[in-house]
Parts: sequence; C-alpha cells; structure tokens
Amino acid sequence: MQTRQTIADQVREKLIDDIVKLRLKPNEKLSEQFLAGRFGTSRAPVHDALAQLEPMGLVHIVPQSGTFVSELSVRRCYDICDVRLQLETYAVRVAAERITQEQLDQLQQLFDRLDTMDPQLEETRTFIHEVDAQLHKTIYDACGNALIAEIIRQYLPLIERIRHANMKFSHRQEATLAEMKEIFEALKHRSPEWACKAMETHIRNIRAAIAFPDDQAGA
Repeated sequence: MQTRQTIADQVREKLIDDIVKLRLKPNEKLSEQFLAGRFGTSRAPVHDALAQLEPMGLVHIVPQSGTFVSELSVRRCYDICDVRLQLETYAVRVAAERITQEQLDQLQQLFDRLDTMDPQLEETRTFIHEVDAQLHKTIYDACGNALIAEIIRQYLPLIERIRHANMKFSHRQEATLAEMKEIFEALKHRSPEWACKAMETHIRNIRAAIAFPDDQAGA
C-alpha cells in the first residue's frame, strides 16, 4: 500500500514535469482541489507536493491567496546561463578527450533519427529537446567530474524550463539543432577547443534569446 509521502512524491514529479514543459504557465494559480481530482488523490499529498516545490523556485505560496506557478525570471535565467557557461565549457572540453565510442554511437543514433523527422511537427520539437538533454548528460558523464553533474542537477528543473521556453522562440528550433550538431561534431572529432567554442556559442545564444525573444512568451 502506498504511503501519503509516496503519493506526494509522484504528484510532485508530475507537477515538475508540467511546470518545466510549460503546460502550467507562469503565474497560473494551482488549486489543490482541482489537482487532487486530476491526479486521483486527496488534497493532503497535493498540499505536501506543492510545499516541496516552493524551495525549488517552481511555485510561490501566497498566504490567504493560494499557490501560483513562479515566473520564469529573466534575471534567474541569466544567472543559470552564466553558471552553465563556466561549468559546461569546461565539461565539454574534457569530455572531447574522454568520450567513449559507445557514447558517441548512442548520440549518433539520436541525431540520425532527428534527420528523418519533419521539422514542422510538434513531435520533432519535443524530440530535439530530448536529444539536447541527452547530449548535455553525456557530456557530464564523459567529463568524469561528478561534482559538475551534481551542481547542474540542483538546478535541472529550472534549466529544463529554460530549454522549453527557448524552443518556443520561433527562431530557436533550427538554431538550437544546428548548435547541438556543432557540439556533437566537435566531440566526434575529439577537439577540445572546437567543443568548448561550440558550447559557449550555444549557451550564449540561449541567453541572448531570453534577453531579446521575438516571441515574448516565457521571457
């Protein structure tokens, strides 16, 4: 039999997914009663789950008013991009020398599948995001520095939220894919300098898109 805490954990993970993927919009009010009905549970585990999301910066609870999805703060996005710029350029530089052929082959399969997909479909946008996430995860694993992955993991829901917002900017899907392929090519050629430059360009372009999006949604 599931405990209330286990149910609360499941609700929390579903809410994180909804917030990260922007199905729940910034400043949207979250009704415990509605969410309990949606998830088929009582209000208690929903209440517990929302309380866990507040210190993660994904919701804010206003006494006497309710719980709201946190805004995607531009300043917060800048700060995360700046941290990523330092950590991930280092990680990819090291990973370019250490990445295994098996890891490259796994990434190649993902990129090969992308090349067969219609860029106009929502399914393609979703898959680009998944490949992007896997590319970065592989780099963290290959660089051999567990602390980098640990630091990034602390902010992963916010990073994922930025990724999804980034992909909603109309000009960023094609550019993001090109940047990902550039990073991958550098890894395949085992070139630390090329990989570092490609990663820096990728993260700086994400930051610039947040600063000057042509579509203000999620900015």
